[in-house]
Amino acid sequence: MGTLPVHRAADAVLDGRARVPPAAAAGRAVTADAPAPGPIRDPTPLRGALSRLNEARLAPERSSARLGALLSGFEQLAAALPGEDRLPSEDRRPGEDRRPGAAGALAELEGLLAEPGLETGAAALREYLEPILERLIEALLDHPERRLAVYGSLLPGENNHHHVATLVGRWVAGTVEGTLHDRGWAARQGYPGFVPGTSGDRVTVKVLESLGLPDAWDRLDAFEGEAYRRILAPVEMKKTGTGAGSETVWRVCNIYQLTARARPARARDRKRDPA
Repeated sequence: MGTLPVHRAADAVLDGRARVPPAAAAGRAVTADAPAPGPIRDPTPLRGALSRLNEARLAPERSSARLGALLSGFEQLAAALPGEDRLPSEDRRPGEDRRPGAAGALAELEGLLAEPGLETGAAALREYLEPILERLIEALLDHPERRLAVYGSLLPGENNHHHVATLVGRWVAGTVEGTLHDRGWAARQGYPGFVPGTSGDRVTVKVLESLGLPDAWDRLDAFEGEAYRRILAPVEMKKTGTGAGSETVWRVCNIYQLTARARPARARDRKRDPA
């Protein structure tokens, strides 16, 4: 596949965080390296980016809607997270000091997709860009695919913990902004479901950190069913340390939220009080 203009625009965006090997344009394995992310001390700037990334999860793979949400989310992440993204002086145009934005690459991509007779090229372009963006986003957020924030029946000692008990890792206490509601199939067992929010209400969670989670997501998603959807959300966690040396930081984790398909629990169906 040749190098299209949108490839060059996207490469310019990505080059501030990683080097994309030329082999990617030829359809070979895509790899990208990103710097180790710093701690997140304020999740507010990330909310817009996480919203777009969660939208991307709803779109079909290799679709223009998914790629558009990934590009937009990546642009917002790059703006919100610490890191220099300036052009070298020799590459600047007059009055320019930043790399072309992901929004510009998306606009060019949308124009490309609108042209007749380019269906094959558009599909190849999406296949090229999507894994690069996903890998970079994972690195920028310190690999959230390895973290699951649990608040209900998957917790240690609860009814469905066996679904994650075989995953080697550690459990870390945290809180996430949102509320619990008596909806979803687990609510009939006494486990209300999570709805994210920004009102200041907090839900206590335990975060499972495990290298085995990426291979378990399909199984866990199937277990949760249509009443729950896995999203990315910032979780407040306390770093190792005591007294004045301790520091509270946020980490982006996966968590299951209620969907519109979640039905209210009836009082007579509840088997136990919520934990």
